[in-house]
Amino acid sequence: MTEPDASRLKVVAHLRDGKLIKGYTDIVAPDALEELLQQGPFPLPEQVPLRTTGARQARAIDLESLKALFFVKSFEGRDQYQELKFFDAHPPVLGLWVRIKYFDGEASEGVVHNSLHYLMNPGFFLKPPDPHSNNKLIYVLKSSLVDFRVLGVRSSY
Repeated sequence: MTEPDASRLKVVAHLRDGKLIKGYTDIVAPDALEELLQQGPFPLPEQVPLRTTGARQARAIDLESLKALFFVKSFEGRDQYQELKFFDAHPPVLGLWVRIKYFDGEASEGVVHNSLHYLMNPGFFLKPPDPHSNNKLIYVLKSSLVDFRVLGVRSSY
């Protein structure tokens, strides 16, 4: 079977039980991924369609089983690369600069859209701080968090 076309995004689903599932999804158009922070967040469907490499059909991943959904550049990543988990100065994009901590102890910083939507929806999109990271964007499930702190605000005046 050939690789999916460019209309599908590469994602790594981090499940709450610690398992990872790598595959492709079309819940967001690839060219719209970077615009999600500026347009405002939207909730993902209750079941995320995910087609693993070599699979003929997509499988449905229950949103409640996810810790987070990572939109990635490649499935391989870089084992030797030490990803920045924090901003050195101020965030380069508009929004709230936040620090999150997951139930399993993993922590990170990123930028979320500055609106009430991220409070009302079951999850939110987080832009990681490292431009060289394999992660383009992360959909974080709020039920997976034990801490959420606003560190700063970036807006245009």
